[in-house]
Amino acid sequence: MTVCYTWFHERFRVLPADATDEIVRIYARAYILMLLSSQLFADKNANRVHLRWLPYLASLDDLGRYSWGSVALAWLYRCLCRGTNRNVVNLAGPLQLLQSWIFWRFSSLRPSGFNIFGFPLSSRWAKYLPRNDAVDQRVMATRLCLDRLHVHDFVWEPYSSPEVTAVVHPEILVDEHHWLHAKDGRGGDRWFPRYYQEWHQHWEDRFDSVILVDRVADPGPSAEYLDWWCRVAHRFLSPEVAFQDPRPILLTEEARHRGSSQAPPRVQVVDRPITGEWIGVGV
Repeated sequence: MTVCYTWFHERFRVLPADATDEIVRIYARAYILMLLSSQLFADKNANRVHLRWLPYLASLDDLGRYSWGSVALAWLYRCLCRGTNRNVVNLAGPLQLLQSWIFWRFSSLRPSGFNIFGFPLSSRWAKYLPRNDAVDQRVMATRLCLDRLHVHDFVWEPYSSPEVTAVVHPEILVDEHHWLHAKDGRGGDRWFPRYYQEWHQHWEDRFDSVILVDRVADPGPSAEYLDWWCRVAHRFLSPEVAFQDPRPILLTEEARHRGSSQAPPRVQVVDRPITGEWIGVGV
């Protein structure tokens, strides 16, 4: 069940001056509900507030015990998987986090003038407002940049610099916040084997689920797959004209005498980038 975002915003926009503690809690739940529906778990329209989050807001004291970051990341991955469908034209999910990740990782796509680090790290781009002019040209330039992407153009460890570690709260880096990552169900720790006994049994019986396949000399894609992939996918995001050599061709003296209509045609660059194929562009 959903409620129109406009009504929800107008109804809970201003907290009454004489609000009691219970009214404050109601407005707090409404604000968190709008935040969840319009920011972290937004749909493609972002004009509805979903009421499925209400049970999680019953107790405000329990909100901090939920792993909202993990859920938001899983929702973003699901939206990205749907976005790879060539019939899908819109993308949902926490796109602010996706944009921050792109700016941190792809230096060639990063806007200039945002060198002040803060926490959370995504706040570095909080004041970034893209221009409304020349949108089509910027889209073409971005697609061409992705098509020409190389390994060294990707920042593999963007958060390892001293500027970043200086703004991260020290409590996040202490070992006690990473204790769950060390739990593997071995030794004296019996919490996971008890609560996840079924999954542990699946792991113990993993050899019974091994699929036997014949070894092949060439593990590469088959001709049928390549034929299908070329028919349904796009090798590059940029149009064909984007890969032409922008340098002018010097006309021979013979061509000058024949006139411009007889000039030799522009020769396309043969060494087209293969990075689009390398990164598996299929949208």
